[in-house]
Amino acid sequence: MSLGFLFAMSLPALVAALFLLAVVERFVRRKKKGTPMATAGIGELGATFETGKRDELEYRKEERQLRDEEGDAAPPRSRVDLDGGTAVLDVPAQRRPS
Repeated sequence: MSLGFLFAMSLPALVAALFLLAVVERFVRRKKKGTPMATAGIGELGATFETGKRDELEYRKEERQLRDEEGDAAPPRSRVDLDGGTAVLDVPAQRRPS
C-alpha cells in the first residue's frame, strides 16, 4: 500500500476533506436553507467520539419532524389584548378532595 492511500483512509484526511467541503459550500451556498453537508458530516464525526452527541442529533432530528401548530393544544384560559391594553384571566375553581 502506498503512503497516499494510507493517508486518504485516515481520520486526519476525513477532517481535512470536511473542512474543504465546508469552504466550498460557504461560497456555493449563499442563502440556501437547510443543513450544509459539511455541518452534518462534522456532527456525525463528533457523534463517533462523544457519547451524548448521538442522542442530541437524534433529538434534533425528531424535533424537525414534529409539527407545532397553534390551536393543537388545550384552549387558552387567558387572553391578552396588547393593542387594547386588556387582559382576561380565567382562574379555575379549586377542586376540593371528596
